[in-house]
Amino acid sequence: MGVLAGVDLGASNLRMALSDGKKLLAERRERTLLTDPLSPSRQISSLLRSMLSGRRLEGIGLACVGPLDLGRGEVRDSPNLPFRRVPLVRPLEEEFGVPVVLINDCSAAAVGEKEFGAGRGVDDLVYVGMGTGIGGGAYVDGHLLWGKEGNAVEIGHLTVDPSGRLECGCGKRGHWEAYCSGTGLPRLVEWRLKRGEGKESPLRRRWEEDRSSLRAEHLFAAAREGDAFALKVLEEVGRLNGIGFTDLVEAYDPALLTVGGSVALRNARWILPPVRRWMRERAYNRPPLLRLTPLGERAGLYGAVGLIREEVRR
Repeated sequence: MGVLAGVDLGASNLRMALSDGKKLLAERRERTLLTDPLSPSRQISSLLRSMLSGRRLEGIGLACVGPLDLGRGEVRDSPNLPFRRVPLVRPLEEEFGVPVVLINDCSAAAVGEKEFGAGRGVDDLVYVGMGTGIGGGAYVDGHLLWGKEGNAVEIGHLTVDPSGRLECGCGKRGHWEAYCSGTGLPRLVEWRLKRGEGKESPLRRRWEEDRSSLRAEHLFAAAREGDAFALKVLEEVGRLNGIGFTDLVEAYDPALLTVGGSVALRNARWILPPVRRWMRERAYNRPPLLRLTPLGERAGLYGAVGLIREEVRR
């Protein structure tokens, strides 16, 4: 009996798991190597060979940051990867001689949720990944939404601030990801500090000592200590997240909104309650169940496994 490989390729980390199609048998994680456009596929090949240990490989499910070009099996023009195109499917197919299915990482997490997590038996669900960036995946009437090139549900690029105060990593202004993601939160803090806010905040002291040192975790740590400026910033973050999530309720009418990604998983008390309140007060459609994914940071891995399992069974 062979095994399936699930791969979750991010700008920072490469995760890989082997599975029998029902559970994960082995798992590894490495920092992503980005020396040239083919370095990700070489790294995947090397790690996979070391994990197989003689086991027969039946297929590879590959979840990856976008945007994707499914026709060419590549990532193209990604704000998170330093190359215009990153070939993935063809190098791996040629190396291993098995089917390789490429999918957006947050769409993969939605598959993981439906097949293995909180979404089992749910036909209408949306997964929201709040980590380095913000992304999403959705099922409507039991069908996964792909889009013409595999980039449906790129919700991090919904506009939540029409005034466009902050620029997103994609180069456009006012996007959800620019304010509420792991990379966006420090930019929002900095924007407000430059306006003269937070004069007594520890965030200002850190920023003045080293203007590149602010991280999202510093904002949440200051809020836990009761810093008034940090709490004010998170009040705005709650409003912007509320706009984003409520837009998803109106667009997809899901029965379940499930949330993952490091920002949400580590700081749920600051993320979920404002969203619930905003949806209750502002949504036209009946608000769905909102919860953290029980799959944690493995949601994309589970989804990659579920996807290639279906491909191999055809």
